Formats: sequence, C-alpha cells, structure tokens
Amino acid sequence: MVGSERSVGSLVAALRRNTRTTVNFHPDRLDRNGRTVAEGLLATGAYLPQQETGISNGMRFAFPGGARTTWEAAMFGDAYAAGSGPTPIYGVLDLTLDPHGGSPRFGSCFVELAPHVFDRATFCFGDSHVGPTDVGTVEQLGGVLAALFEQAAEGHGLSRGLDVDTLLASIDGRWQAPTPARELDGYVEAQIHGGVSLQDDVDAIVLDPSFEATDVHHQLSEAAATFGFELRWHGGSELRASDVSPDVRGPTMPALAIQAARADGKLDAAALGRHARTITHTLPSPDGDPPDSDLQQIKYLWHCLVLLGADAALSS
Repeated sequence: MVGSERSVGSLVAALRRNTRTTVNFHPDRLDRNGRTVAEGLLATGAYLPQQETGISNGMRFAFPGGARTTWEAAMFGDAYAAGSGPTPIYGVLDLTLDPHGGSPRFGSCFVELAPHVFDRATFCFGDSHVGPTDVGTVEQLGGVLAALFEQAAEGHGLSRGLDVDTLLASIDGRWQAPTPARELDGYVEAQIHGGVSLQDDVDAIVLDPSFEATDVHHQLSEAAATFGFELRWHGGSELRASDVSPDVRGPTMPALAIQAARADGKLDAAALGRHARTITHTLPSPDGDPPDSDLQQIKYLWHCLVLLGADAALSS
C-alpha cells in the first residue's frame, strides 16, 4: 500500500472532518412516469432511488427479482428486504474533488452531499455489482482506501498517481483537481442509507453548462431556493461527433454520435439527453438491458463524451 498505516488512519480522520460525497446524475432523463429527474427533485424534495424512478445511469437491476436485490442482500443482509424502507442511494466518496463529480460515468451533473451523510454511508472499492471484497463503514475505511491507492499507483483510475500522503496533506485545504480526470473507473462507491433529502442532506447541485437557461436550469434553481442548497456549474464536456472513435465503446458509436449531435456537429450532455428522451421506456429485464439496446447505446455514447471530450470553454 502507498503510504503508512498511520497516514491511512490520519486520512480517515481528515475525511470525517472535511469530506465530499457526491452522486452523479443526468437531470433531463425521463423516469417511468415521464417526469425528468430535475422535475422529480423539485416535486419531491428528495433524490430517489432507482426502485422508485425506474431509471438508472448504470443498469436497471432494481426491481423485485432483479440483480440489485441479490447483491444488496449479500452486502447488507436483510436490511433491505421487501417493505423494510428506502433502499440506498449510490454515490462516490470523491477524494480528489473532481470538477465533474466523483463518478462522471453516471451523469453530467452531481449532488454534493452534506458532510454528516458520511457517517451513515458504507463504502466499497469499485462497483457493488461486481461483488467487491473491500467493503466497510467509516470505521473500516482503511482497507477500502488501500485498494484504491494500489490502483492509483498503477497509473489509472480516477485517482491515478495519487498517494495517501499527498491526499492527506491537501484534503483539509479542500484542494480540488485543476482538471477533470475523464476516467470511468477506479472510484470508492458510497451507499447512502436513510435517503437523501434536498433540504437536510444536500450542500449543492453542480450542473453541466449545456443546461444553462433550459427547463433543467429553471427547475433546479427553484429547488435550490426552496430547499436551501447552492447551485453551481462545472466546465462541461463537448466533443465533435466526427471525433468519436469506434475503438471507444464499439463500432456503432460514430453513427450514433452524428445522429445525436447538435446542429453544429458537437455533442454535449444536453444533446445526448434530447436524444435519450426519444427512446421509448421499456420494462427492465432480469439480465439487464442488452448492449445493443437504445438505452445502453446512449449510455456508451455518454462514456465517449466523458473520455474523449474537453471542457466546453476549451473545445474547438
């Protein structure tokens, strides 16, 4: 492990003082009732789990008999048996304060949770659907962080090149990565228990600039005023559709990029959202949405935008 055992313990203590847990999301996606995520946030005052919305920026597994119930049972026993209360909200312990949030693969915008949420979360290195072995509460966070830093030392993942002592030296100063990592993997997943209230549990929502002056912007501005959180912006992502490579997420991506692009031939989060809203809502399958389904294809195109794009102010 990179860093001493003592410094890992100090890092956990520092995180309790000054941490950021984030939940990335696409604000313009339609739920099973035809309501956008932004509309749902304003209407309910809560960030709702997949079981209630019927949508996911990963895989739609959260339904009776679906795979998510199986891996939640493996991690949490019978805590989330049928009817036992709201299931976890899935986010990330955002150690590097990435400008695009801790898990940009799951959405263009993100919720920044209040520090107290840290104490009612559990954590694992990587995604919970792959059966991680490094799992724990804040009291057992050392092993989870050790797995993260081992990958970072290998030069890949969202925290590539980061070592525990460097992070420890910077975290109390709220150091922030100067540029987004533009990586999809290598994060510490957080499972937030007890729900997420916009009024009680959210410090800020950070938006992609492609949503400026749209319905999403207006609805989340109203939600911020109503529930008392901050609304901010990050640098966004833009990419010429002609620059989408078949080597990233498959040979269907270049044609889909052209189809989804803005009139000027560029992709951004709002353009992908407009295309996604043309997809007919279907019931999920126990095996998940197949790779060639419309939902998975637009998700893969978002991955291309994250990996290959540049901040909107820098794209040409």
